[in-house]
Amino acid sequence: MSTTVPSERLAEFLWERHANPWSGWTRVFAFPVLVYAILTRRKRLLVAAVAAIAVNPVVLPQPDDAQAWTSDVIQAERYWVDRGKHGALLRSLDAATLPVTVGALYAAYRRKPKSTAVLTALSMALKFAFVNALVRHYEAATEGGAAVAEIGGPDDTTGGPDDDAGP
Repeated sequence: MSTTVPSERLAEFLWERHANPWSGWTRVFAFPVLVYAILTRRKRLLVAAVAAIAVNPVVLPQPDDAQAWTSDVIQAERYWVDRGKHGALLRSLDAATLPVTVGALYAAYRRKPKSTAVLTALSMALKFAFVNALVRHYEAATEGGAAVAEIGGPDDTTGGPDDDAGP
Protein backbone atom coordinates (compact mmCIF):
# COMPACT_ATOMS: atom_id res chain seq x y z
CA MET A 1 0.00 0.00 0.00
CA SER A 2 1.34 3.43 -0.95
CA THR A 3 1.96 5.98 1.78
CA THR A 4 2.06 8.96 -0.56
CA VAL A 5 -0.90 11.29 -0.73
CA PRO A 6 -2.46 12.23 -4.09
CA SER A 7 -0.73 15.64 -4.12
CA GLU A 8 2.68 13.95 -3.73
CA ARG A 9 1.87 11.53 -6.56
CA LEU A 10 0.77 14.44 -8.75
CA ALA A 11 3.95 16.37 -7.94
CA GLU A 12 6.05 13.30 -8.76
CA PHE A 13 4.12 12.83 -12.03
CA LEU A 14 4.73 16.46 -13.05
CA TRP A 15 8.42 16.54 -12.02
CA GLU A 16 9.10 13.32 -13.98
CA ARG A 17 7.52 14.65 -17.15
CA HIS A 18 8.97 18.12 -16.76
CA ALA A 19 12.42 16.48 -16.89
CA ASN A 20 11.75 15.69 -20.55
CA PRO A 21 14.07 17.91 -22.65
CA TRP A 22 11.12 18.84 -24.88
CA SER A 23 9.37 20.22 -21.80
CA GLY A 24 12.25 22.49 -20.89
CA TRP A 25 12.94 23.79 -24.38
CA THR A 26 9.30 24.36 -25.30
CA ARG A 27 8.91 26.40 -22.11
CA VAL A 28 12.01 28.43 -23.01
CA PHE A 29 10.55 29.33 -26.39
CA ALA A 30 7.00 29.77 -25.11
CA PHE A 31 7.90 32.92 -23.16
CA PRO A 32 8.99 35.02 -26.18
CA VAL A 33 5.95 33.73 -28.07
CA LEU A 34 3.74 34.79 -25.16
CA VAL A 35 5.34 38.25 -25.09
CA TYR A 36 5.02 38.59 -28.87
CA ALA A 37 1.35 37.59 -28.71
CA ILE A 38 0.71 40.30 -26.11
CA LEU A 39 2.69 42.91 -28.06
CA THR A 40 0.90 42.21 -31.35
CA ARG A 41 -2.51 41.51 -29.78
CA ARG A 42 -2.77 38.08 -31.40
CA LYS A 43 -5.33 36.39 -29.18
CA ARG A 44 -5.08 32.92 -30.70
CA LEU A 45 -1.32 32.97 -30.35
CA LEU A 46 -1.70 34.13 -26.74
CA VAL A 47 -4.12 31.30 -25.97
CA ALA A 48 -1.82 28.80 -27.68
CA ALA A 49 1.22 30.00 -25.71
CA VAL A 50 -0.61 29.91 -22.37
CA ALA A 51 -2.05 26.47 -23.19
CA ALA A 52 1.38 25.15 -24.18
CA ILE A 53 2.89 26.36 -20.92
CA ALA A 54 0.01 24.94 -18.87
CA VAL A 55 -0.21 21.46 -20.38
CA ASN A 56 3.48 21.03 -21.11
CA PRO A 57 4.44 18.73 -18.20
CA VAL A 58 1.19 16.76 -18.49
CA VAL A 59 1.29 15.79 -22.17
CA LEU A 60 5.00 15.08 -22.54
CA PRO A 61 6.19 11.67 -21.34
CA GLN A 62 8.83 10.97 -18.74
CA PRO A 63 12.18 10.89 -20.57
CA ASP A 64 13.77 7.50 -21.28
CA ASP A 65 17.19 8.99 -20.61
CA ALA A 66 17.47 11.96 -18.23
CA GLN A 67 21.00 12.89 -19.36
CA ALA A 68 20.11 16.10 -21.21
CA TRP A 69 21.09 19.50 -19.78
CA THR A 70 17.42 20.45 -19.39
CA SER A 71 16.85 17.25 -17.38
CA ASP A 72 19.74 18.29 -15.13
CA VAL A 73 18.08 21.68 -14.69
CA ILE A 74 14.83 20.07 -13.56
CA GLN A 75 16.62 17.70 -11.16
CA ALA A 76 18.51 20.68 -9.75
CA GLU A 77 15.34 22.76 -9.45
CA ARG A 78 13.57 19.93 -7.66
CA TYR A 79 16.51 19.46 -5.31
CA TRP A 80 16.58 23.21 -4.53
CA VAL A 81 12.82 23.48 -3.98
CA ASP A 82 12.70 20.35 -1.79
CA ARG A 83 15.50 21.65 0.43
CA GLY A 84 14.29 25.16 1.17
CA LYS A 85 15.82 27.29 -1.60
CA HIS A 86 19.23 27.88 -0.02
CA GLY A 87 22.00 29.90 -1.63
CA ALA A 88 22.20 33.69 -1.81
CA LEU A 89 23.18 33.78 -5.50
CA LEU A 90 20.32 31.46 -6.45
CA ARG A 91 17.77 33.43 -4.44
CA SER A 92 19.08 36.72 -5.88
CA LEU A 93 18.91 35.53 -9.49
CA ASP A 94 15.48 34.02 -8.89
CA ALA A 95 14.22 37.25 -7.31
CA ALA A 96 15.75 39.46 -10.03
CA THR A 97 14.02 37.52 -12.79
CA LEU A 98 10.47 38.26 -11.61
CA PRO A 99 10.38 42.08 -11.97
CA VAL A 100 12.21 41.92 -15.30
CA THR A 101 9.74 39.33 -16.60
CA VAL A 102 6.78 41.38 -15.38
CA GLY A 103 8.39 44.44 -17.00
CA ALA A 104 8.66 42.60 -20.32
CA LEU A 105 4.99 41.60 -20.15
CA TYR A 106 3.98 45.15 -19.21
CA ALA A 107 6.07 46.68 -22.01
CA ALA A 108 4.41 44.29 -24.46
CA TYR A 109 0.99 45.25 -23.11
CA ARG A 110 1.88 48.96 -23.53
CA ARG A 111 3.12 48.21 -27.07
CA LYS A 112 6.67 49.36 -26.55
CA PRO A 113 8.60 47.03 -28.88
CA LYS A 114 12.14 48.14 -27.97
CA SER A 115 11.52 47.90 -24.22
CA THR A 116 9.73 44.60 -24.76
CA ALA A 117 12.65 43.15 -26.70
CA VAL A 118 15.28 44.32 -24.22
CA LEU A 119 13.35 43.17 -21.15
CA THR A 120 12.45 39.82 -22.74
CA ALA A 121 16.09 39.18 -23.60
CA LEU A 122 17.18 40.25 -20.11
CA SER A 123 14.53 38.04 -18.50
CA MET A 124 15.73 35.05 -20.49
CA ALA A 125 19.38 35.83 -19.73
CA LEU A 126 18.61 36.01 -16.01
CA LYS A 127 16.68 32.73 -16.22
CA PHE A 128 19.59 31.01 -17.97
CA ALA A 129 22.04 32.43 -15.40
CA PHE A 130 19.76 31.12 -12.64
CA VAL A 131 19.44 27.61 -14.04
CA ASN A 132 23.18 27.45 -14.77
CA ALA A 133 23.94 28.40 -11.15
CA LEU A 134 21.25 25.97 -9.99
CA VAL A 135 22.87 23.05 -11.84
CA ARG A 136 26.32 23.97 -10.47
CA HIS A 137 24.85 24.12 -6.93
CA TYR A 138 23.13 20.76 -7.42
CA GLU A 139 26.26 19.10 -8.80
CA ALA A 140 28.33 20.38 -5.88
CA ALA A 141 25.73 19.17 -3.39
CA THR A 142 25.40 15.74 -4.97
CA GLU A 143 29.04 15.20 -5.98
CA GLY A 144 28.49 15.79 -9.68
CA GLY A 145 24.87 14.73 -9.73
CA ALA A 146 25.90 11.07 -9.37
CA ALA A 147 23.31 10.47 -6.66
CA VAL A 148 20.28 11.53 -8.70
CA ALA A 149 18.30 8.36 -8.01
CA GLU A 150 18.87 8.58 -4.28
CA ILE A 151 18.52 12.34 -3.91
CA GLY A 152 15.74 13.24 -6.33
CA GLY A 153 12.72 12.42 -4.21
CA PRO A 154 10.96 14.24 -1.39
CA ASP A 155 11.81 11.54 1.16
CA ASP A 156 15.55 12.30 1.09
CA THR A 157 16.86 14.09 4.16
CA THR A 158 20.55 14.22 3.30
CA GLY A 159 22.01 17.67 3.23
CA GLY A 160 23.77 19.78 0.70
CA PRO A 161 26.46 22.41 1.19
CA ASP A 162 23.97 25.09 2.22
CA ASP A 163 21.93 23.12 4.75
CA ASP A 164 23.19 25.17 7.69
CA ALA A 165 22.81 28.49 5.88
CA GLY A 166 19.11 29.01 6.61
CA PRO A 167 16.49 30.31 4.18
